[in-house]
Amino acid sequence: MRVLFIYSNHVRDLLPAPPVGLSYVASATQDAGHDVEFVDMLVNERGLQQLRATLEHFQPQVVAISVRNIDNVVHQRLLTHLEVLAQQISLVREVSDAKIVLGGPAISILGCNALSHIDADFAVLGEGESVFPQLLEEMEGEGGYREIPGVCFRESTRIIPAQAQRLPAFGASGMERWISWKRYERLGATWPIQTKRGCPLHCTYCTYPTIEGRRFRKRSPQDVVAEMREVKRVKNPRCFEFIDSVFNSPESYAIELCEEIIRSGLKVNLTTMGVNPRHLSDELLTLMKRAGFNSMMVTPESASDRILDSMRKGFDVEAVRQCAGRVRRSGIPSMWFFMLGAPGETKETAEETVSFVESHLNWKSCLPMFTTGIRILPGTELAEQSFQTGYLPKNMDLAQSVFYFSPAVSEEWLLRRVNQAVSVCPNVVHAAEDPSSSPMTVRAFRLLHMMGVAPPYWRFFSRFLSLSPVHRGRVRQIASGKLQFQLSEAGDS
Repeated sequence: MRVLFIYSNHVRDLLPAPPVGLSYVASATQDAGHDVEFVDMLVNERGLQQLRATLEHFQPQVVAISVRNIDNVVHQRLLTHLEVLAQQISLVREVSDAKIVLGGPAISILGCNALSHIDADFAVLGEGESVFPQLLEEMEGEGGYREIPGVCFRESTRIIPAQAQRLPAFGASGMERWISWKRYERLGATWPIQTKRGCPLHCTYCTYPTIEGRRFRKRSPQDVVAEMREVKRVKNPRCFEFIDSVFNSPESYAIELCEEIIRSGLKVNLTTMGVNPRHLSDELLTLMKRAGFNSMMVTPESASDRILDSMRKGFDVEAVRQCAGRVRRSGIPSMWFFMLGAPGETKETAEETVSFVESHLNWKSCLPMFTTGIRILPGTELAEQSFQTGYLPKNMDLAQSVFYFSPAVSEEWLLRRVNQAVSVCPNVVHAAEDPSSSPMTVRAFRLLHMMGVAPPYWRFFSRFLSLSPVHRGRVRQIASGKLQFQLSEAGDS
């Protein structure tokens, strides 16, 4: 069959995210013998015009659309993505009579409810590498869709539900077949590598267990290095990024991976998201530096024992404090994520977190980032708590952008306290500020790219923000009430 894959994501916040998940499915579909085309809306410079041209030329029988996010989860700078998706689907319906299949993280989060909001024929929940080729086979045959795990579909006026599919094992994505890497690299992108799927942790707000399941399924370090070696040979990206839900859990696996990279002699720059403060030893940090890590993202979310317990993070403030000391001594630039407003948050607990940042995360290669308000997403413990306590009505549709704010502390107070932190710690940012999208930052990214500097370029933000003229300008904006992350009416709370 002729199958057109569309990466619908169009947002470039902080780092442009290449379509690694969709590449897994496109590669499996091509390997199954189907004729495949790929349209990437993130780096496609002609937008809907290019999509129309591809639809008219290729005349697909099936259009598979990956949906990465429902929204950007930032209450004060809310960007919803389903409206843009609707425009893309409307064009597909106008030009083609192809069946439309949805997939991607946002669809797994929404579940079969996705088909209530989006004009599509099927929705694939979970991992699609084996499911989607099966679906194509049934489209060509008897149409026995009920027998395919993880596929929701319309039957007359009903939506037939399904449970997400998990693969016992997986390998390389084959993304090098599908994307224009030079366009991504000009935007400061890193090449994503997934070493394991699943997350056994119990963070109340997190959707990773919904998307990938609760059991870790790990690739061998040798297989990961083999993928990196092949990608380096054909695309030579300046930096690889490990995109596992938690890079360093289990820590023993992260150590094995770093040791294999070192042993292989592969000379690469590396970064990672999802570093858990609980499992970051000096041994692992030393190996990370030797392997080529130029940065990392650390996810404590709070520095209050009461809130860490409420979020079920599995570690305490002392673990965060020790982690901060180790990361600083390692010299590896780091971004730290904190969320204010969780259940149980008070002025006292929020003060504990912000004061911790001011005292322990104030060095120039450290970038602490705050969000205020927590997006309540389907399938999370936070959603269940919100329904049970009456914070949300039980029939609330969480495809809407709904945020949790603790009733014990106001959004305005939280934002004002973050502003105060910015005044004394230039490296502190709020997610609503989005320093990566300012014209000055865009020009700086282009210059760094032209100079051959390895991304991610956010690792230079803290030094840039610490320049006296830049900091004075931000302080003046705070004093005048013009800094971007002032209280807004965006979203619901």
